[in-house]
Amino acid sequence: MDMPADEARLTFERIADDLRQEIRDGKLRPGQLLPTQTQLMQTYKASSLTVQKAIRLLRNEGWVIARQGRGTFVTRSADFEDAFEKVASDLQQQIYSGTLAPGARLPAREVLAEHYAVPLNVVTNAIALLAGNFLLRFPGELPGDEVYVRDWEDHGFATQLIHGRLVRKIRDGSLSRGATLTVDEVVDAIGGDAEAADQALTFLALEGRVRKIHETRGSHREVAYVVMGGEFGTEVPVTVQPVDEPAEAPDIPVKEFPTAGVADLAYKLERALERIEELEERVERLEGRGGD
Repeated sequence: MDMPADEARLTFERIADDLRQEIRDGKLRPGQLLPTQTQLMQTYKASSLTVQKAIRLLRNEGWVIARQGRGTFVTRSADFEDAFEKVASDLQQQIYSGTLAPGARLPAREVLAEHYAVPLNVVTNAIALLAGNFLLRFPGELPGDEVYVRDWEDHGFATQLIHGRLVRKIRDGSLSRGATLTVDEVVDAIGGDAEAADQALTFLALEGRVRKIHETRGSHREVAYVVMGGEFGTEVPVTVQPVDEPAEAPDIPVKEFPTAGVADLAYKLERALERIEELEERVERLEGRGGD
């Protein structure tokens, strides 16, 4: 005899279904904070693993989105765009900073979704965007488990990387206003080849971040570039405070970027523990039915 539908559901499914229904009914409105993990554990007499799995399910379906240090909220229409921009921008900065080195493999998409607390499709779309911008590569038409940072040998990537790293140096003051640099100096400091460095400097000149000059060095004249400032010719980039955020946000620890391999293994271990807990719940139910 089949079990009633409500009894057949595992606890994480029941939690997800209940929250999903509350969102549909308007009891939980877009932008509203969900009950905390502790509250859900008490309400459903569930473990933290079970509650986390329910929330992850809703997040991957796009019903909710997490904000680090603040909690999990019902998704608003603008949240997907914000999440996409956050993931794409951070992955780009990880590449420009060298945390993701040329040729490195990215952690699995599921690990990145967990790291950024966003739906899986947001990570997939961010990877596809960066691949189109010559920063990432993957076999096939869509991002899968094998996603890599492009290599120095890829001219488009080399140009992008040199440009991005020079912008970072200008913004953080490592290359101060008035400093001069040549193509050879850029290659020595950052890497790549002269052609990619020259193209990156040309882009910076078009953006107003540097100015091209002819400089006499020794007995010959050569092309050099003078740094003009930070953001498109300004000395310091202007920080814009979002209108829907408090003026002084609390200090939130920055999560360390996951390392491919180690992070993938940890993710699989967590999912295995969840699976064990599911099986234990199923066994308890079967034993309970057998005793009736």
